[in-house]
Parts: sequence; structure tokens; C-alpha cells
Amino acid sequence: MLFHANRAHDCPLKNSFNRLMKKYRLSEVPKRLSGGGSSDDFSESTDETLSSSEEYLRTGSSEMLNPCETTCMNELRKYCVEQGIEMSEPRLFRFANFHRFHLDKVKDALDENRDNAFMDLQMRSDMKGQFVTKLLFPLSGLRTKKNNSQVIYSNPSRCNKEKDDMTKVLESLCYVMNDFSQTEQQCRDGIALVSNLEDFKMEHFDPQEWHQFLLALQGTLVPTKVTTVLLVNPPSWFKQDVYKKMRSSMPAHFRRNVHIITSDKLEDYLMEDYRAYLPTEMGQGYRLADEIIEDYVDLKAFEDKQKRHLIV
Repeated sequence: MLFHANRAHDCPLKNSFNRLMKKYRLSEVPKRLSGGGSSDDFSESTDETLSSSEEYLRTGSSEMLNPCETTCMNELRKYCVEQGIEMSEPRLFRFANFHRFHLDKVKDALDENRDNAFMDLQMRSDMKGQFVTKLLFPLSGLRTKKNNSQVIYSNPSRCNKEKDDMTKVLESLCYVMNDFSQTEQQCRDGIALVSNLEDFKMEHFDPQEWHQFLLALQGTLVPTKVTTVLLVNPPSWFKQDVYKKMRSSMPAHFRRNVHIITSDKLEDYLMEDYRAYLPTEMGQGYRLADEIIEDYVDLKAFEDKQKRHLIV
């Protein structure tokens, strides 16, 4: 079960999740990963809403936009006014950038995500508790060499299927994706995932949950470009059997960004002083995971509280 009825805040999340999962037919995904391939439709690559349609249409384009992007954004602003879609300029750009400024695809995405609760997650008590599990958290300040992408860290060996930890991982992932997609430059740079599989065992692995996690990385829940996925120090059974099935189910363009590596190869993908940002459990890292999480949670709890006060 990915959502519990006894958690009140899950209601909008459950509706958003089920709608998107139904679209991509995830309810039909078997417990064993198949090699049938996936559609590329969904993986092409708390905001203040503007108060009036006239102000929205007058919003100037960023100097970063090329002529085609500017035209697309102008058409999207008109579409939002016509359809009564309330969306901030940064979020509108986020959708456009994710779908490579393909006008029809962006319009479809805007319609599908009108009530997507994953887009408006906040650092409240439940979310704080999810980060404390140390299943997934951002490595703030760390960037990749190639795309200057911000980096998220995960440790799947901490996942407990009986405690429904995948729900926590998906919500935490979406929260960080939202946080790392607030500006045009962040949207263009995308994010990277470093997954520590050092202590990963067969009892931690659930095919359906991994399939859902990989789809979330491809943008099924929130529109964020993932440029790199590094699976670090996986056990032999994972490489020889599981990964082959996982890989066959990935779209080609996403598959190219997934790499199995040993920890000594991180320097090929991350910026020069990457060790200063990694948790010590990676072996080469200098920071305690608890400190990284505490700093991030405290900062985001404060920022989210300030946003709520501004809205009120």
C-alpha cells in the first residue's frame, strides 16, 4: 500500500497518485519486472499565483529564452487564462522546460496536473519524519560535472517494506524535486541521484516499488529533469539479474543516464570537491548524514512557514 487512509493529509496525495498511476497503467505492472518497454510520453526530458489575467499576460519573458521558447511561453500564458488555470510563471516554465517547450504536450500536462498535490508538499511534521529516516535527502551544494545538476542521495538498504517506506521515499523525492526546480536555471540544469547500494540485500528489493520509483524519476509525479542516476557499489545479484530487467523497462533516453559504478568512480561524475558534500557512510564522504538532514529540514521548515505567512 502506497497510501494509508488513517493519514489525513494523504487524501489529495492519494488522488494525485492514483490518477497519474492509472494514466501510465502502473496498476497493471506485475510484481516481476518485464522487458516490454515503457512509453516516452511522460519523460520528455509553494508558488504565489498571479492575481489577474491581464498581469499574467503582461509577464515578460526571461532573457534566457530563445525565440521558440518565448513563443511557447506566450501561448501557454494565453492558454492558462482561457482555461482558468492559475499557475505562477516559474511553475509554468518548469512544465514547459520539462516537455521541451512542445506546446501541445505542455498543455496536456497543465490539464492533468491542475490538482496535483505532489506539487505543493511542505516541510511539516510528517515530512520532517520522512527525512529523518535517511532513506533519501538532498546533498545541498553538490553539483555534477556535466550538467551542473543538483544532487539527491538515497540509501535503499534502509527501506522497510512493512513500514510502507516507499510512500515516504516518493513524497521526499517530490519535495526535493520541487525545491530544486524553483528557478529557470535549476529547471534547465536538472537533478542527479546518487544511490548507495553498498548494504542493499534481496529483502530490501520490491520490483513494483522500484518500478514506481524509477517512473517518479522520469517525471510521472512532478515535472523535473533527471540528468544522471548513479547506482553505487551494488551487490553482484543486483547487477546480474535485477538491473537487466530494470534496464529493459526504461525508455532509451532515460536508460542512457543510468550508470552502475563503484564509489571510486564518483569523481568522473561529480564536481571536484564532492567528498565535502557526501555523507560519511559512503566511505569517501566527510559529512554526517544527520547533520546534512538537520540543516536542510530546519531551513525548509522555516522557508515554508514564511511562505504560508505571506499567503495569509
